[in-house]
Amino acid sequence: MKPHLTSLLILLLTATVAAGAGGWSTESDPKFGFVFAYPQDLFASVDVDSDRPAFHYFASESDEAKFLVGAWDNRSGQTPNEFKRWMLANADGYEDITYQPHGRSWFVVSGYRGNQIYYEKLMFSCGGSIANVLAISYPAARRDPFDRVVERMEDRFRPGRC
Repeated sequence: MKPHLTSLLILLLTATVAAGAGGWSTESDPKFGFVFAYPQDLFASVDVDSDRPAFHYFASESDEAKFLVGAWDNRSGQTPNEFKRWMLANADGYEDITYQPHGRSWFVVSGYRGNQIYYEKLMFSCGGSIANVLAISYPAARRDPFDRVVERMEDRFRPGRC
């Protein structure tokens, strides 16, 4: 491929993702009250047969990028650190972690799963009785434009009030 065509394709891909930043939808979960926002021109709601009514699933048109938001009662009373240790020990795909900041009531785990980048943020609210999650995956090849979208989604993700 000629260099100018490659540059044009990169510019078009970046513009497509950046355009998604214009039409944002902000929604809240009726049961747990968490609030999330996403670019409507990049993601659409996906029906998933799930026994978790407080989980919402979304995918890009090509299915190359996906995210979910949800919450559950933390009946076991796990702390964020306890839950993170359990998650890393029991779930697949956490071998290549590149980023994992944390606070008193939240943590993030991010890295690579094959050619995908994942970003997962868990926030514990209501004195630790509710766990709220935002999980996103997208192609590593489109990291630059998607990182900006993920940052905005993460900034707008809020747990519900007690």
